[in-house]
Amino acid sequence: MTTPNMLLSLPTVTVTVGPTWANQVNAAIESIDSHDHSSDKGVKITPSGLEINADLDISNQVFYNFKSVKFQEQVSTLSGSTYSNSIYSVNGNLYFTSGSGTAIQITDGGSIVSTPSSASIFETTSVATNLTIGNSDTFVYLIVDTSVARTITLPLASGVSAGRIYYIKDSSGLSETYNITVNTQGSDTLDGAASQTLSSNYGTWTIIGDGSASWYIS
Repeated sequence: MTTPNMLLSLPTVTVTVGPTWANQVNAAIESIDSHDHSSDKGVKITPSGLEINADLDISNQVFYNFKSVKFQEQVSTLSGSTYSNSIYSVNGNLYFTSGSGTAIQITDGGSIVSTPSSASIFETTSVATNLTIGNSDTFVYLIVDTSVARTITLPLASGVSAGRIYYIKDSSGLSETYNITVNTQGSDTLDGAASQTLSSNYGTWTIIGDGSASWYIS
């Protein structure tokens, strides 16, 4: 008899005698031992039969003929060396983590995120609490509610590109009373000091980083 999937030739019970019986059994076992689920070597594995529960190394090979790729949503950016050179989705936006481990936002809603040096429309963010700006934050214009005093902490200048710009705007016109304090991190300085205070009603500061250890108010 011949099996339907691996086409094994098996002895017939009470009919096939030795040594033919033994040879057929040995040949069948050898085929089973070398099976890889390719044609005539076992039933094809279906998607429901796959459960990948750890990182999968494909040994520098290429994935191709995909119709699309659907990412699992992340709740925050994936930064650091563990995720370097990876692409993923956070809250519906596409991100890339560079070889240095820095998370870079690629899309913002229905638009591509442009770099500050080439953008004609800057991404804005409303600030109604104390804020520490992250290296991967893509906003440029900070609209600050000064109904109370606010503190804004800049990222390390070395953690962002040279020429990175932030516009800080007192949108409430109350910063003479409720100041906006802008702090640096580490040994960075802002116009030579660890922090500076914006205290002009409806005032706006343009802050530019040198990519090393200094920020400047323009």
